Amino acid sequence: MMFKNTTSPSFWHYIQQNLIHKIRANLRYKLMFVLLAVMIVPLLILIIFSINVSQRNYEKEIISSNESRIVLAGKYVDEKLKESDKILFASLIDEKLIPSISQTSDESMPLNFSTLNYIKDKLYSIYYRNEYLDSFSIYSKEKNTVYSLTEEDFKVSKITNPKGTKWAKLGVNPHYIFENGDSKQNFSLTRSIIRFDDRKMVGGVSIDVKWNVVDSVIEMLKSEKESSVYLLNNKGQIIYNPNLNKTPTVEFKKIFNQINHSKKNIFYLKYKKGFIFYQKAFNNKVVIVKVIPKTIIMEGVTKTLVYAIIISIFSIILTVILSIYISLRTTRPITNLVDAMHEVEENNFDVRIETDRIDEIGLLEKRFTSMIYRIKELIDKEYKSEIATKEAQFKALQAQINPHFLYNTLQLVGGMAVAHNAEKIYRVISALSDMFRYITGKQGDLVLIEHEIEHIKNYLYIQNQRFDGKIETDIFVEEGAEGYQIPMLTLQPLVENAFIHGFEQKVGVWKLSIEVQKVFDEIEITITDNGIGIPEGKLRGLIGQINNLSQPFNTNGSIGIKNVAARIGLYFGKEYGLDIFSEVSHGTQIVIRMPAKTRTEV
Repeated sequence: MMFKNTTSPSFWHYIQQNLIHKIRANLRYKLMFVLLAVMIVPLLILIIFSINVSQRNYEKEIISSNESRIVLAGKYVDEKLKESDKILFASLIDEKLIPSISQTSDESMPLNFSTLNYIKDKLYSIYYRNEYLDSFSIYSKEKNTVYSLTEEDFKVSKITNPKGTKWAKLGVNPHYIFENGDSKQNFSLTRSIIRFDDRKMVGGVSIDVKWNVVDSVIEMLKSEKESSVYLLNNKGQIIYNPNLNKTPTVEFKKIFNQINHSKKNIFYLKYKKGFIFYQKAFNNKVVIVKVIPKTIIMEGVTKTLVYAIIISIFSIILTVILSIYISLRTTRPITNLVDAMHEVEENNFDVRIETDRIDEIGLLEKRFTSMIYRIKELIDKEYKSEIATKEAQFKALQAQINPHFLYNTLQLVGGMAVAHNAEKIYRVISALSDMFRYITGKQGDLVLIEHEIEHIKNYLYIQNQRFDGKIETDIFVEEGAEGYQIPMLTLQPLVENAFIHGFEQKVGVWKLSIEVQKVFDEIEITITDNGIGIPEGKLRGLIGQINNLSQPFNTNGSIGIKNVAARIGLYFGKEYGLDIFSEVSHGTQIVIRMPAKTRTEV
């Protein structure tokens, strides 16, 4: 059955969707990532390089120290072997030795006994003077007899056929036996005994020497704890292993050919498991070998690696702290700039960024603050210019009297003068006079609601007379609300719009109501008519123009409503103004909202 491994793709998908996305989307994370990479990557390269250099230096140190030791050990072993040969040579310098081993077998018994004691004494004398001797033997060729002394006892044995023994190879030159397989771990040296008279070989002497004669130099060679030292013969066989419990890790027979063919001044081989140091001694018959496993080298490298890891951990921690500090130091002013820009988007131009930095980011903060200050100045300047323009428009509106209305009013006055008595004419003229006096008076831009209501009553009286009582009006002012301030001529343009756009095409009774109320800390004035209403498309355009008072006024049709809305906004703030509700064939309602302020509060 096959199973799909979904862990790895999900993990990489998570990394891509979260970690990588966060790094790409955030300048702070980018900066931290770059700082960490800049620190960690060279640090890793340095660690690898240090480990490599440390390994090479440690290898050089091992090679340098062990080369000198192995050369010294070779000389020492060579000297010890030559000393053993001198023991043999010294035993031959005895004028009684040759006659003792070359006597014939028919000699008298006392003589044989005397000879035997002499040979025994000689063996004991040499054996006990040399502590490293394992055995000492004298061979009589003529008698086929071997006299030997070991640690156990003195022994005399007969040899019918010397073939296969160490006595078979007796010759002019000394014979050496360096063989493995002997659990006693010793070596043999044999010399022939030659009679001076006829130069005939009459026998031989032999010693077995314990290899621990060289233990002192082996201890000197084992300078490393895990290293091993062996003695090999010229066949690559181990002839001495100081530690019998330890199995060699190297097959010496496989590498012995390299040792034999190595250059004169080269004393080591490098193989995959470590180093092999060697030195030939005693005319190349013995090779001292030291094996250093790779684990010893790696121990030194491991120490370097541990130190490198500790330094790396501290460096990474320090880098993380520095990267966080630097990234915060770098990105926090940018974040503050972004927050300040959001404030400006919300029309708050009072934001200020205080900084004492003198670098590029500090310069950016100072320039931003300076730019916002200049923008605020330009907006204030434009705002004041707009106020002046609106005031001029209002002054023009004050000075402008609808010619059509004035003409109709004068017609009415003339007609009433003919058809009615003088009292009605007087009332109309009096209302008109009060209106002119209110408009042209110098009471200021803000007036009491009480005066504004009185002015609109005069206007409605004249309109009611004009349309012969066709208008039903209802004016309600909540008690106490009449003492609050309202911009002058706020109501007349709105009421006049009701006549022009709402009533002139209306069939039936015209109804107009004005209601003034105080709602919490605001004044609400509701003007309601039952005119023909405003079509939906035109209503949306009108509301859009009121909400976007920064656009120039369009003097066609709705200057009165927009002028009133603009003036309320200029006097009391953009949160105040007009709300228009209208339905075709049912009429229109305009709600004026402004703060409840008395003359002393304005």
